[in-house]
Parts: sequence; C-alpha cells; structure tokens
Amino acid sequence: MNEVFLFPGQGAECPGMGGGALQRPGPVRTLVERASGRLQLDLARIVARGDPLLARTEVGQPALVAISLGLALELEASGVVPWAVAGHSVGEVAAFSIAGCLAPEEAIDAVIERARLMAEAARRTPGSMAAVRVEAEAEVSQALEVGQALGNVELAAHNGPAEWVLSGDRAALGAVASRFPTVPLPVSGAWHSRALAPVAPVWREMLRGLDWQPPRRILISNSRGRAVNPDDDLVELLVRQLTEPVRWAETLATLAGRPARWRIFGPGRVLRALCRSNLGPDVPVFLHAGDAAPEMRP
Repeated sequence: MNEVFLFPGQGAECPGMGGGALQRPGPVRTLVERASGRLQLDLARIVARGDPLLARTEVGQPALVAISLGLALELEASGVVPWAVAGHSVGEVAAFSIAGCLAPEEAIDAVIERARLMAEAARRTPGSMAAVRVEAEAEVSQALEVGQALGNVELAAHNGPAEWVLSGDRAALGAVASRFPTVPLPVSGAWHSRALAPVAPVWREMLRGLDWQPPRRILISNSRGRAVNPDDDLVELLVRQLTEPVRWAETLATLAGRPARWRIFGPGRVLRALCRSNLGPDVPVFLHAGDAAPEMRP
C-alpha cells in the first residue's frame, strides 16, 4: 500500500511531544540538539516541561519540525518509505526534507530562520488568525471583501470542505470572523498574508544558500495543493507559502486518488481531524508521536 507522510504546522506543538524519542539515541534527539544549539536553548527540556517559551513562534516552530522530521527519519530507517509527502504550513519544510530536497540539518536551520523572520514580521505588523466554519465558498469571498474594506483580512488556509482560516488585522479580522462559528488560533501574527511580505526577501536569500536537490517522492506544494514538478523552483514555492494560503483540502484531494496508509508525525490531533473531514471517517491514520509503536485511529 502507498505510504503518505504528513507533517503538522504551528499550533500543533504541545508539552511532551516526541515522547520517548527525545531521550533515546536517534534522529529526533540529534535534530532537537541541533536546533537547541542554534537557538541556545534546551528544547528537549522546554518541550518536556511545557515551558511557556514553546508558545513563541521562534521556539515552537523549530521544536515541532525537529521532532516531526526526526520521527519520520526514524521510521524510514526501519524500511517504511513514503510514496508521497506533504506538510501543513511550517510542516512543509519537513516534507521537503523527507522528499529528498533538503538535508535534515539544513531543514532545521531553515526553519529557525523562518520562525525568526515571522516573529520579526509580527512585531512590525501585529495581527492574528481565526479558523471559521463556512459551508459556501462564496460566503468566504464576501467576507474577505468586507475585511479588505475594514482593514486587511486574507484567506490563510483552506483546510476542509467547510474549514477556512482567515488572517489579518486584529480588529478587521474580529469583525469578519464574528459572522461565522469561529475558533481564534494561538499564533502571534497574521501568517500566510501580506504582513509577511517584508521578510520574504530575507527568507529567499537564506534558502538560496542551501543545497537543493530534486524531489525523489511525490511532494505536494502548500500554495498550489498539487504535486511539485521537476522544473519548479523549490525556493520560490517556500517563499510564496509565507504570504499565500495553505491549500490543505486540495492537497488531500490530490493524494486521495490511490489507496494509501496515512501517517502523521509528531502531535497529530489537528491533522487527524482534517484527514477525517476531507477523506472520510474510515480512512486509517497512524500517529507517530515518539512512542515504541504508532497509534492508529480510523
């Protein structure tokens, strides 16, 4: 059966993520130690204790990617190789690495810089995000028009048939989101919006300095929701992702055409729910959280 590897995005991080993999020798511990050295923080201790630092973008993103990428590498070493890979938002960096485009160590360095730049952008242009439930896409378009008139509200993600994420100015976003069933997201800025445009050139410059290789597996792009082509500019796909919506519903639809075993690495509650809403409740989803055996949920 085809194996699909999925990686969570910011907001999935939680105390204790990674489980026993943080203590045993292996890729999880190696990547967490690399990120810790770059940040001059003990990420393993922060995660284990649920330190409030974990909620900071520049800490949470590297910790999440180091753990989820390490868990995937651990499974690969046992002989389970993905047919296709995808990651939600910052999880896409882990997906690019598992696809063979970027060495794991460079992926960690890239995420650290991405998180730093996003935190910087949030300080310059404060904003927020909200998940809204809207059945008709036309209603989303109308809401965005209202948001633009009030300030700045943009589509940040399409996560499922009726699941959307909006991003923008706090006041304008609050006014728009109040029209729908809404869940505010625990992030510090207006991710996947024009608020990140000022830091995109710095992100691009950093990425251009890395050793890129063509993908060896099917790799789905966040900004398009479909597979990366051999002639695509991988750097530009990641740069575009900063300011463009995550097309997760389209991503899962692209992968749903063939029977597959779905595997989520790291804290997987959010992605498991999105798999259910997009693919149906009976699709087998394995959660690799760092314990000895994966947890399976239908």
